[in-house]
Order: sequence, then structure tokens, then C-alpha cells
Amino acid sequence: MSNTIHRRQVLVGGGAMLGGAALLGATSLSAPAVHAQSRRPALRIGANGIRNNLEPINAISNVGVRIINAAFDTLIKRDFFADGAPGNGTRLVPGLAESWERESDRAVRISLRQGVKFHNGQEMTAEDVAYTFSEDRLWGDEALQSIPNGRNFSPNWDEPEVIDRYTVRLRTKTPSYLIEKFLSSWIAWVVPKDHYAGLGADGFGLQPIGTGPYRVVEIRADDRVVLEPFDDYWGGQPAAGEVQFINVPEGAARVAGLLSGEYDIITTLTPDDMPLIDSRRNFDTRGLVIENFHMACFQQNLNPSLRDARLRRAIGYCINRPVLNETLWGGRADVANGFNFDFYGANFDPDRQPFRHDPDAARQLLDEAGYGGEPIEYLAFTHYYANHANALMMMLEWWQDVGLNIRPRLEGSGQNWGNVDIFNWSNGMQIPDAVCTMVTEFGPGRTVASRFGWTPPEEYAALSAEVEALPDGPERFAKFSRMRDIFEDEMPAMILYRPFDVYAARSDIDWRPISFEMMDLRNYNLAFA
Repeated sequence: MSNTIHRRQVLVGGGAMLGGAALLGATSLSAPAVHAQSRRPALRIGANGIRNNLEPINAISNVGVRIINAAFDTLIKRDFFADGAPGNGTRLVPGLAESWERESDRAVRISLRQGVKFHNGQEMTAEDVAYTFSEDRLWGDEALQSIPNGRNFSPNWDEPEVIDRYTVRLRTKTPSYLIEKFLSSWIAWVVPKDHYAGLGADGFGLQPIGTGPYRVVEIRADDRVVLEPFDDYWGGQPAAGEVQFINVPEGAARVAGLLSGEYDIITTLTPDDMPLIDSRRNFDTRGLVIENFHMACFQQNLNPSLRDARLRRAIGYCINRPVLNETLWGGRADVANGFNFDFYGANFDPDRQPFRHDPDAARQLLDEAGYGGEPIEYLAFTHYYANHANALMMMLEWWQDVGLNIRPRLEGSGQNWGNVDIFNWSNGMQIPDAVCTMVTEFGPGRTVASRFGWTPPEEYAALSAEVEALPDGPERFAKFSRMRDIFEDEMPAMILYRPFDVYAARSDIDWRPISFEMMDLRNYNLAFA
């Protein structure tokens, strides 16, 4: 039985079969014509992974958002190239919203572009936007059964208000000065109400329809996702013809495929790959530090001994982050001073000290905790996170030196993530603000508490609610500083660094990476010589 989902079949036939069962609720649509596609170059992207379901929020991951960003748009856009920035700009500019107006500390009025079309030819209206941010679809208790992160990655939404066909008011239940930023983030890709509601979240992820420059036409499970240009795109005709995101887990295979002409762009390399590629006449590497940090997280539900913060701190105190950066990244990664990154803007503390590196203090903490050499398992993916398995090999020596018995478990990727004592993870910081991810992942009821057993202290929990409701200023800054102190005392995870994200491409492709984990393939950032 084929695991390939052909969008052409779904849209034309409406009753296409998947795994022997009809896709109930599928709408019969005819595919828009692809004008002059044959005259545009195809783009083949060798990626370290893909997602088999493209529901926009459920696909959030290092590998999923690359594809989602090509097929969907947000109401407000972050201009990563504003004012000549090299891909890390933070200016907010109109997207699907032609304009917006802050009405209060809990409401933003959105005026939509008129004539914007979804990939099925239907016009986008305020009803679609309201549904995208509704209790039914995004943040209600029932919605969370199918979109578990709908509330985690959001402000405290209230139900939207449709004012007229092209005007909608987006509201929060508590004050939020971050609404506009969230509307430019991965929580805000707009979906068509009728199509989504008819299929449900999982069904929509197999038949995704957005307003972006490319439309998904095929999903081959664990193999590739194929997109075609959408020439009715409101932002101008896409530059590429067919676009394929191809699953190539092994970094060496991606490099070989690029140099042999099999792929045009490849993702997720390391600085060690750069000299070979840059030495070739028709290829080059492109990279920058991204707004994502690699870490090791403790699964306290699985191993009760890790509920002792002294043991967690002891493990963390052994890590020499500058040495990791120099050895693995050639000094190109960003080793932050605490849970504290420069793109946080007003929330960034330039005077904060680095995470503590103190093996002697680690030994003392192990004695205080009564650690007796019990084995602790650490899972690292060899393919998914660049350099994390290499980082683990270095850290094992440091842990052994203080008497920690940490045993490595190496896997390519897979289903065991989160089910081992310590496991590799990363956090994408979806907006340039310290709530990401001090609150969005580590706050009360969020992922680390709900899935991995950390109980945030009452003070941390209270501060999480307070910083979400305050405007930038001295009071908010001070509260984030206190949260950082508590985080370092508790150490529910060990933040390592922000990686230097390396791509490589044919030199005749004019495309630039951005400082987030998604790719931007819109016509202002993609051209072929």
C-alpha cells in the first residue's frame, strides 16, 4: 500500500483513499493552473528531515517549519533583511494584514489585504483569520487534543471578533504587549476555515492549503514533500518551479548529493563540512547563528533521582561551553551568558555572567545528593541536531572526571526522544522576546512541566504570568533577571549554545538563510542566475 499522498488526486477526486480509508470531509477542488512552471528551474532541497503531516502548528520543528513557511503566510511578517540586516532583522511589516492598530493592552484590530487567495482559489476573509485564532481550532481544551502546542506557543487568547469581511479584532484575556510579535510567528499561519474544519487537524495536515507562494502537491512519508508554484500568490510570482524537500538524514550523503548535482541546496551541516564545499568552484556554504538553542533536558518523570536539583546542577557544572563552541563550531556558535540572548532586545542583560562551569562544585553537589554512581542514560541524535552527538562525546569525559556514570545512547532520530533520562533537544525562539522560551516551554503547565516532570517553583510560576502581561521596562527586566536566577538554581535543562546553522548551495542560486530555523523561498529571496 502506498504511503504517498497525491494532492492532485485529493483535490480533483475529493474521495481519494489513504491507507484504505476515505478521507472523510475532503472537499472536491480543482487545482489552480501552474503558469509557465516548466520555464522555471526546479529546486531540490536535501534536508536532514521532513514532517509527514503539515498541519502548521503540529509541524513545528527544526525540519517542519522550512516547508510550512513556503505554503503559508502570517498576518504580520518579520523582515529579516530590514535596513540591510544579514538575515536577522526584527522589523515587523505587513503580511496578510494590510495594516493593524493597537486598540488596548488586550486587542489589536487587523485590516486584511483584499483579494488574497488560498491554494484552492477561495478568497481569504476575516472568518478564516478568526477561525485560525479561535478556541475551537487553536487554544481551547478540545482543540488541544489535536494541537497540543496551540496554547503553549500563544499569548492568552480570547475569542476573535469579526468586524466585517476584511477586518478582525484579535484579543487576549489578560494584557499582552506581544500580540503583534506573535502574529508574525509560527503560531500565526492562517488556514482556511471551511477546509480545515471539514477535515480536522490531522486531515488538514495531509491536505494542507495556505496562502503562501507554493502549494503542497505531494507528501511521500519519510521521503519527500513536493510543492508547486502558486501563481495567484498575492506577493508576486514565485521564482522556482517544482520545489522538493527531500529527506536525507546523513550529512555526508547531503554533501555528496549536492556536489554530484542531485540537490541544489542542502541543510544542517557543520563547520567541518565548509572547507570541502567552499573549495568547489560552483558551490558555497551559507550560515549564521539562529534563534534556537541546543540543550540537554532532564526527564524527571522517568528518573526520580533527577528531581534533585543538586544532581542536575552537578551534571550541568561539568560543561565547558566555550570549549564545545571552539572544538565543534570553530567559535561560530553563540555561547550565551545564562538564559539570555542578544536578540531579546530590551530583555537582554549584557552584564549577566555565564552559566557556571565548576567541576569541584559538581563533586561537592554529588556528595550532598548522595549520588552513588547509578547509571544515567543520555540520548543523542546523530542526524537530527548538528554536532550534538559530538558534544555528548566530549561531555562524557567531563562527567567521568567527577564520578558521574552517564551512558550514551546514540540514535539517528526517532521515537525515543523524551523517553530517556537525559535527551537532546532544541528550542526555537519564535519571537525576539525572553518569554520564548522561559515561559513558552519552561513556564507552568508548558512542555517541560507537563511532559518532563519539572515542577517550577511558585516564584517562577508567578513571574511567568507577570512578564507575559507587562510592557518592556525596568520592572519586566528585573523579573526576567530573577527568573534566570531560579532557572540556574533549578537547572531543568542544560542550555549549550545557539548553533551556527550551515547550508550549502549551488553558487548560481541567489538565496540567503535567515536567523530562524525556517527557509524563506519568496521571490525577494530566491533567484536563479
